[in-house]
Amino acid sequence: MSSRSKTPKSGAMLDLWRPPRDTGEPVGCLSTTYTFAPGLFDEQCLARFLAIESEPNREDLAFLLERESRLGSVYAGVLVDHTQAGVEHSLRWDVLPVRIPEGKQHAKLSLLSWGRHVRVIVASANLTEPGYRTNHEVAVAVELTPEEGDVGVLTEAVAFLRALVALVPGASKRPAGVRRAEAFLDQIERQVQGWEQRSRRRVPVSQHLIVTLPADGAGRPARSSLEQAVEVCRKRWGSPDRAWVASPFFDADGKVDQTTAALCKFMSRGGRRELRFCVPAVRGDKATGLPRLSAPKALLLTPALYQGKVTIATLPEEDRDRNLRLWHAKMLALSSAQYSALMTGSSNFTCAGMGVGRSRNAEANLLTIVDRVAYNRDAGRLEAVWPELEVVSDPDAAEWLGRPETDEEEQAAAPRLPQGFLSATYRAGDLRQVVLQLDPPALPEDWRVCSCGRVGVELLTVTAWHESGSPHLAVITWASAQPPEKLLVRWPSGEAFLSLNVEDSRELPAPAQLEQMSAEDLLWILAATDPGAAFRVWARRQQPSETFDPDLDAATPLDLDPLRRYDLQATFLHRVRRRARILAQLRANLERPVWGRAALEWRLRGLIGIELLADRLARECFGKGNAVNEAVLTLADLLIVLREVNYQPTGGALSKPEFEEVFRPFLRELAERLGRQLRTLSACASNEVVWFWARVVDRCRE
Repeated sequence: MSSRSKTPKSGAMLDLWRPPRDTGEPVGCLSTTYTFAPGLFDEQCLARFLAIESEPNREDLAFLLERESRLGSVYAGVLVDHTQAGVEHSLRWDVLPVRIPEGKQHAKLSLLSWGRHVRVIVASANLTEPGYRTNHEVAVAVELTPEEGDVGVLTEAVAFLRALVALVPGASKRPAGVRRAEAFLDQIERQVQGWEQRSRRRVPVSQHLIVTLPADGAGRPARSSLEQAVEVCRKRWGSPDRAWVASPFFDADGKVDQTTAALCKFMSRGGRRELRFCVPAVRGDKATGLPRLSAPKALLLTPALYQGKVTIATLPEEDRDRNLRLWHAKMLALSSAQYSALMTGSSNFTCAGMGVGRSRNAEANLLTIVDRVAYNRDAGRLEAVWPELEVVSDPDAAEWLGRPETDEEEQAAAPRLPQGFLSATYRAGDLRQVVLQLDPPALPEDWRVCSCGRVGVELLTVTAWHESGSPHLAVITWASAQPPEKLLVRWPSGEAFLSLNVEDSRELPAPAQLEQMSAEDLLWILAATDPGAAFRVWARRQQPSETFDPDLDAATPLDLDPLRRYDLQATFLHRVRRRARILAQLRANLERPVWGRAALEWRLRGLIGIELLADRLARECFGKGNAVNEAVLTLADLLIVLREVNYQPTGGALSKPEFEEVFRPFLRELAERLGRQLRTLSACASNEVVWFWARVVDRCRE
């Protein structure tokens, strides 16, 4: 490994959530984090993943409608350490708390899927503003397409996420959030079947997902990131003889650092082991002239017990543009004369992070290993990730401060929710309920569950629970039309939030602004090739504002504007032709591949779906004058177009039989309902139109 530091490559982490070109529609995403900022995930990460162009602070109506409509057909979820979960979030996406015995859910892995592209992001950054905007972090993205990619890394990532889902309290009872997460992982596995598999055998560069996990009740043994990383290196060329470590946090000071001792034992024997520890330093106090290191001195002393040579360096507090950035990246480099390897991700150089000893976190890291071959620059590129480091000339004389006093993750630690509270689910619809899944033996003696936010009420007390028979499943009626924002559990020694996920997002109340959309508006939006632009144009008409930027839609020619109003001066023939073109585009949109039954149901019955369009068109069939005949013909044309839909599947999407199994019953049900609603048409429409309408309904019932 070169001792010369090089400038690392930098970039905006939020850009990793943007879809590549020509990747198809978003399918879903599942992320993991320790600390969590729901606003960042909702308005920044998801907005980029879904390619939402509306600005949440400037075009709030367009952003709201575009996000709500797109999330209905896409899965989104976050696996959060249970002490950080439930503070607040949208019921359009899931928050799943993960409980690690004697540890934390500390991994920072994101799995993003579009129709023709899957991305695995392994990072050191939590889903927070500091993690994505101000800290010095490290992230690596593994890209997969049908033509190229390391499916092995994806397989490892899916297996890791399944292990975390199994650690969600109450997962064995499979609440709605757990079922959706498992279904998304199943979908990913189906999606990549048949994709080209990149061989890992003797390629110059290979990558492996390296994880730390505690043992589970299913018989799977505990896993160690440190041990697994060294094992991958050994299988390639042998044990490493040099190691560099960069970590913001270490274990408390002691005579021997157990993680360092384990690393030394894993390194090659018979030669000199060389280690470099890159640690945070406290700067600004030049009174003594001695370096002040935020790390335990055991890092310096332990390698000597294993014939190790140690160098100490300090981590930078500024980036190359001289901006102050708190170091939060975690890196472990292992090398020999034959190879160079770099592990980056969430594991601090601690026992819990590296998987040394009994107590272990859940961690995820990516190990990149390259062969040292003549004229090959890959090893140099790997080493260039390291920032410029200042070597401590006399580390023995330095002031070793031990664990940093400003540990953002430790400061974020919250009370642990009693294990008896497993999950909370909101049932929307006409009969609204909050369902609590409980483990009675693990409940405290006294407790109460309350809702917080605009509607704050006491949902359940231990007394009322006992009076109802102490059920494992407590069902509570919810009176308000709006769902609870968050749930708070109080017991004598503390209080903590309880994550709340919706049972069926299709039952959630639609935004009130949706009532302002006419059937014509809905038709143009559903038929638009760019629904996002259509939403922005429609919202602009509802909320004219001087701050709206007209350039947002400047690329849409007037004659292709998906929300262009009917020209009242146009002839009937022109209106019929225009309507035919729009309905043809609507049919083409329905024939596009869809990634799961839930997504198809949303396309048909969702917030802005075919069912809503049909209902709005049906309203217009009871007007006055000649407009009634035209309205009925438009509704009939819609049914004809739906009957002619010829679904075009692709690899990983719903097959044609699966599509037809959902779509044809929907069409029959819709035609029967509309037929009942329009039975009185003969009183206001012509006989020819009534006869034509009845014939169309009969054909759709077949």
